[in-house]
Amino acid sequence: MSLENKGMDFMSVGFGGLPTIKFGTDGWRGVIADDFTVAGVQMATQALCDLVKSGSEFAPGDTIIVGYDRRAQSEVFGPAAARIVAANGLNVILTDRAVSSPMVSWACVERKAAAGIMITASHNPPIFNGFKIKGYFGGSAIPEMVKELENALNALLTSGRAPALTTDTPPLTDLTPGYLDHCRRFVDADRIKAGAFKVVVDPMYGSGAGFLSGILREWGVEVIEIRSERNPFFGGVNPEPIDKNMQALFDAVREHKADVGLCMDGDADRIGACDSHGNYVDCHRLIAILLRHLVEQKQETGKVVRTVSVTRAIDKLCAHYHLDMIEVPIGFKNIADLMLKEDILIGGEESGGIGVKGNIPERDGILMALLILEAMAFAGKRLEDLVEDVFAITGRYEFARRDLHLKLEKMPAVLALVKGYEASEFGGSAIAHIEKKDGTRLDFANGSWLLLRPSGTEPVVRVYAEGSTQELAQSLVAQGVALLEAI
Repeated sequence: MSLENKGMDFMSVGFGGLPTIKFGTDGWRGVIADDFTVAGVQMATQALCDLVKSGSEFAPGDTIIVGYDRRAQSEVFGPAAARIVAANGLNVILTDRAVSSPMVSWACVERKAAAGIMITASHNPPIFNGFKIKGYFGGSAIPEMVKELENALNALLTSGRAPALTTDTPPLTDLTPGYLDHCRRFVDADRIKAGAFKVVVDPMYGSGAGFLSGILREWGVEVIEIRSERNPFFGGVNPEPIDKNMQALFDAVREHKADVGLCMDGDADRIGACDSHGNYVDCHRLIAILLRHLVEQKQETGKVVRTVSVTRAIDKLCAHYHLDMIEVPIGFKNIADLMLKEDILIGGEESGGIGVKGNIPERDGILMALLILEAMAFAGKRLEDLVEDVFAITGRYEFARRDLHLKLEKMPAVLALVKGYEASEFGGSAIAHIEKKDGTRLDFANGSWLLLRPSGTEPVVRVYAEGSTQELAQSLVAQGVALLEAI
């Protein structure tokens, strides 16, 4: 047996012929049929059952929700997990179809479950699948729960005990009614109907297909849904709602002369969008638009949370509205943790995850899409106009990013440089502050910034920058890349 534990980032356990299992706050991912197998899913599920049966305060109750997405073999892994739960004498609720991760999170609250399992690898390439763990409160498992799960898995593997098994698949349950009713209640349907927008919805072949478009069609909204059929290869494009993966949406919006395009990732917990011209609208701008809408139109209050790589337009809006702003390391788990403890109005990350007050502490692509349409309907404007309304308050911000792939042997020197970097100027610009909360970020006196963030699992450094123009942002990224490549 091998055991590796790097803080709360992940742990890995392997035993005999079993694949290595790596748990993070949002679960375990691996290559299908290589290190993500039915046997591994069974062991991970048994460990979760042991945790629930132990009476842990982090998994109160005797019910476990099991859902799955549209990836290859998800419909095999999901029932395999459910059978383990049933064999342990616990109540199991197995979804009757592919669902979104937020739907499983919501079901944990709605059904008062101890925990949830979602079979998905989210936005990762199609060779991957995964095992997300959801807490009873409706969000990703908190670090304390993950630690107890690590201990349970370690004890299970050390003992050599096999998982409890049954050949009977539990009855199937439709989880969608309660979740969709919650989504409908969350926004002003009459306003969205009156907006009379033409909308293109792109679930990227993922498990969000049919849900958002179904709600909008109920309300009489004209909807075109693309990439809605099941395709475990995702059409050769990773199901991540970022610029380079969304060309099909851009083209569809232009072809149908739509008002907006809305996109979700493979398990529908992240959001992407484009305006009526088919131009990408990144998550920085979506967070800002939603913050402004929640404050000005919905009269909501509370603190705002953003990760270290999110636009400083959020800071400007918070100052404008006299709201407290909290900066956290990258990862929605850091936002969700605060949502559990404090009065958080909205929290967002650069990669498309947004959570809001009144919902569970979870990012949700379907719910955020509805809120974007509500913001458009209240203002009577298209998305591009709402972006300009934000910039009228904050000034213009442009973002750039590049993932720099390096040789493995070069990473120790790169890590040392990033961790120890100190300077008063960079590229001819004065540095006002250096932030090392997550990677190293240089905050410049002119309001621009550059973030160097090495991966903890692969030889990659993510280089982010923001400036008043796209040229400035791209120049900062290029300078950051040059600094790293010179090592």
